[in-house]
Amino acid sequence: MNVAINTQTAAGQKSGFGWYVHNLLEYIPKVSEVTFTEIAPEATEKNHLSTPQRFFWDQYGFANACRRPEIDLVHQPCFSAPLFTGKPLVVTSHDIIPYLFPQNFSLPSRLYFGNFMTFSYRAADHIIVDAEHTKNDLITHLGLAAEKITVIPLAASPVYHPLTEVEQPLLKKTRLANGIGKKYFIHVGTLEPRKNLQFLIQAFAKAKREGCIDEQLVITGKRGWGFEELFAEAKRQHIEESVIFTGYVADAGIPLLMAGATAFLMPSLYEGFGMPPLEAMRCGTPVISSDRSSLPEVVGETGILLDPTDLNGWVTAMVEISGSPKKRQELSALALKRAKTFSWEKTAKLTVEVYEKVLRAHTL
Repeated sequence: MNVAINTQTAAGQKSGFGWYVHNLLEYIPKVSEVTFTEIAPEATEKNHLSTPQRFFWDQYGFANACRRPEIDLVHQPCFSAPLFTGKPLVVTSHDIIPYLFPQNFSLPSRLYFGNFMTFSYRAADHIIVDAEHTKNDLITHLGLAAEKITVIPLAASPVYHPLTEVEQPLLKKTRLANGIGKKYFIHVGTLEPRKNLQFLIQAFAKAKREGCIDEQLVITGKRGWGFEELFAEAKRQHIEESVIFTGYVADAGIPLLMAGATAFLMPSLYEGFGMPPLEAMRCGTPVISSDRSSLPEVVGETGILLDPTDLNGWVTAMVEISGSPKKRQELSALALKRAKTFSWEKTAKLTVEVYEKVLRAHTL
């Protein structure tokens, strides 16, 4: 089976979408006879497509390239489903955030990601989602049929693991390069409103004042919609020196910082899956997470799950985990055990099963 796959997001500085594509390309050939035809647009600045560029690439550039006779099936691993490929079509929907939170997006992005993209899913023969919560969203909000949707959880890369003795100097070098001290909490993800980072800064500031914790708060990720307010909040709380905004960190640095943190903090209001908490869990780093959307599916009973609006609850959790090595060890052991239940080999095998199911339906 030859599968055409859109690889635009896997080039340049990869976000979660890009790593999803990267891992499918790596692991599916290891577990099956599937071959891929990788299709990407001509290089753009930093591999970034504007919203209009993405629309034309998805619906015309990618769609036309998929018409080659040797291609049996098309997989669109993120964004809109191409409407006219002439081939069986599988689409991965990671979330419908622009549909649920349109206020966090510009008008062009709302029209494309929130309106057209969700409409386009009807063109797919089958849809893959990362979590049961996302499946329920597609059924409830978009009216899609349950039998058209398969839940296939993601996994964290093996580069995320507990810190080794050899890696200690590398962690120190990465910390110093980013102005980070020995003790810190960490959050990894794009800086945007649904991540609830303004709330996190407020909770951290209160924990510093009332709990006298030694940690810094490290916020790592690309700047998204409304990031300026986060800098302003740190200033209002008089903790500018304790909140470190690293911006984008090279791939090799993230696992080191994850593994060296006191805890990973995820106060998000909505996640389609929640890869960063799973990556932290694979490092044996305790997780304090929101109890919203798909995050409980990932974290389970291995972390501290809290209402992302419960300021005092988050303060108490940070103070407790900062001051209790025993609590950190307990959560670390649980996190490592649960993280092992997620694997890219399993994700790859289940994805191939969807390919085969769709292809069989087209050959009957």
